[in-house]
Amino acid sequence: MSATFRDSSSRVLEFDQFRDLLAAYIGSSLGKVRVSKLAPTTDRDWIVRQQQLAEEARQFYAAGGRFEFSGLFDAHSLLAKSRIAGAVLELDELRDLVLMADKAAEWREVALNPSDSIRVEWNAMSELAQTIADFAPLLRYFSNKILPDGTLDDRASPELSRIRRKQQGLHWTVMPSKTGAFPR
Repeated sequence: MSATFRDSSSRVLEFDQFRDLLAAYIGSSLGKVRVSKLAPTTDRDWIVRQQQLAEEARQFYAAGGRFEFSGLFDAHSLLAKSRIAGAVLELDELRDLVLMADKAAEWREVALNPSDSIRVEWNAMSELAQTIADFAPLLRYFSNKILPDGTLDDRASPELSRIRRKQQGLHWTVMPSKTGAFPR
């Protein structure tokens, strides 16, 4: 099939309008970027796989399954930064990566262990879920160390706990001098 015919058929089929309509249903910026890169294809295997994934997702939702994909973001820049020797991720960057890993682990669990109410073979979703890394060790390590407000929990490490206990022991008072506050 020639490129001209392919371009002509995508225009006739209003592919750009379809892609815009699909993007309106996407809850994450990462998903919207993926949809914006979709292009017509004649790759039959890819088409069949996407149809299977769509049918399995439809069955999942029809059976009452739900999953929230909003909040996903492109973590490539943070992961690249983390690979630089001596580079340090800010606490909010680390929290965002942990939340992304948690979301991936949650979906992996859902996809690898679908509800009994799903009445369709779950092969494509299961195969896709197996490509997601097992983040359980990472999540266990960070469990209860970063609080929802983005601060470190006092118990994140023994050293941090010791430092914060020591800080709490200090009392600040204002002295009636030009030098200001001094610890007692």
